[in-house]
Amino acid sequence: MVRTSHRKPTRKPPCTPGRPSVSPISTYFDTPASRPSTRSPTKMAASPSRPEASLTEGQSTIRRLEALIAELPTRAELPTRADFKEMLDNMQATFGREIAEVKADITAIDTRVTQLEARAGEITPGIRDSDSLAELRFTDMFRRLDDLENRTRRHNIRVRGVHEGVTETKDFLLSAFAHILGCPPLAFNAIDRAHRALRPKAATEAAPPRDIICHLPDYALKDAIMQKARTRRKWRFAEETFELYQDLSPHTLSARRALRPVTDLLRDAEIPYRWGFPFSLQVRKNNLTHTIRSPQDVAQFISELHLPSVEIQDWERIPPATQPLARLTGAPRPHRPSRSRNSDNNDLHRADSQLSLAQEGLRSPIR
Repeated sequence: MVRTSHRKPTRKPPCTPGRPSVSPISTYFDTPASRPSTRSPTKMAASPSRPEASLTEGQSTIRRLEALIAELPTRAELPTRADFKEMLDNMQATFGREIAEVKADITAIDTRVTQLEARAGEITPGIRDSDSLAELRFTDMFRRLDDLENRTRRHNIRVRGVHEGVTETKDFLLSAFAHILGCPPLAFNAIDRAHRALRPKAATEAAPPRDIICHLPDYALKDAIMQKARTRRKWRFAEETFELYQDLSPHTLSARRALRPVTDLLRDAEIPYRWGFPFSLQVRKNNLTHTIRSPQDVAQFISELHLPSVEIQDWERIPPATQPLARLTGAPRPHRPSRSRNSDNNDLHRADSQLSLAQEGLRSPIR
């Protein structure tokens, strides 16, 4: 028995009157329904198709492709090798001009730097001259400050050699000065104050004792004592042998110590000299005054006096070793025993006097 097929034939879309002409490329965009089916037959009913929608989508796609093809350049409009070569030549010319400008700027900068270096080389001696001028001004200022400190010590006399066992320094000095001048005992107020040098006490008896610094309010009396002291180096009174010196600043003492080789040459040549204030070493010979004010003046000073050459220490570069400076670097201050509350008024007055002397010594360091 032959089984008949109940498959319904596919209905073709009705032709629409007035349909526009179809482009030849439309054959590639036919709907799947128009192509032969390779599927096996099915017993299910076919779904109704929508030929109007498929036709509209195909036409819009065709229009888009035609528009794209129309926008493509023709063969005559495509770039050629000559076009690429011209473009590269233009780029090379542009870069060449820019590099030439950069080279010109670098050359100009090199020229300016060379000129500045030449000017700097010419200015260097001027800078050195200004430095030397500043150094001379600093030396002069330092000398003037040293002179001010020496002026605060004009009324002081430094007594060297009195043993530490002499505790009543003021009474001892009043009698000693009267002995030197050969006059009656001096008044108690002739010496304003007297104290030992502000440095640690000698550890042994063989060590040199500390100097005694005394202040005389009457400068005429002080000058008379120093004039008498120049006639003899050592004096003896009350079983004590001592020397008298002018109280000077540490800087002046270090400068005189540095110039000791020069003063030795002057003594050997029997050339008199004197110290000046602000600090200077002066010699007058053949109605000419030769002076040393700074270490730079030593060579010319020796040459003018025809003395042998000597080497001295630059006293302006090395700070003097003073007692307050040692305390600032960490040295402990000597301990003083505490006083009892039942001490008399004389002891209290003496303690206040020593405290004021210590404060003054800190302001004006002594060796």
